[in-house]
Amino acid sequence: MDFIVPDNFIDLGNIKKANYNFEEEADALQKALDAAKKENDIQQYIKHTGKWFIPASILKDYDFGHHSAYLVPEQPLGAEFQVDYMLLGHNSIGHQIVLMEFEDVNVDYMLKSSNSETEAVRKGQTQIRDWKRWMDNNRTYFLNNCGLSNIANNIPSWGIHYCLVVSRRDKMNAISNQLRGQMQHETPELHIVTYDRLVENVRKLTSGF
Repeated sequence: MDFIVPDNFIDLGNIKKANYNFEEEADALQKALDAAKKENDIQQYIKHTGKWFIPASILKDYDFGHHSAYLVPEQPLGAEFQVDYMLLGHNSIGHQIVLMEFEDVNVDYMLKSSNSETEAVRKGQTQIRDWKRWMDNNRTYFLNNCGLSNIANNIPSWGIHYCLVVSRRDKMNAISNQLRGQMQHETPELHIVTYDRLVENVRKLTSGF
């Protein structure tokens, strides 16, 4: 380890020592998603059970985190914003960060009346645009404030990513996927997934992050 890990960072390496059955955990998450009624139902499920591996499973979609990985819930961005989860991962290139926003679970991705995103999706996209604008102007302050100044030079200029988790796969169609793909093409740092992706990724955690 090349820096002192702040106290509020959850070491995801400890998950390997907890002997979770990730097939069972994926099934449990699936049931929680099916029962979710409000935006924060899954947030509360994660927080109350301490199953931090659920948001952390998004690291399976990236190529970093297999050397070491940490999670911080409710990470502030100055006084203006707060991300749902910050992930810090490490590989041979260096350290990289993912800032995550969780939006509504059982909500349509696209309006039925037009080829545009629903309010929940637009809200999440706007939130992340605001985060990115803030980060572009306050990167050094952010890294210093969250205890990462010692590795600031080891985080590439392109090493801060954004992930929006929203909707379900059965609430999307071909046009929804095109809209999602267009948004990701226009904003390369942005990764948009449904909650079903987290279920899939939790199943894969037997091999680690």
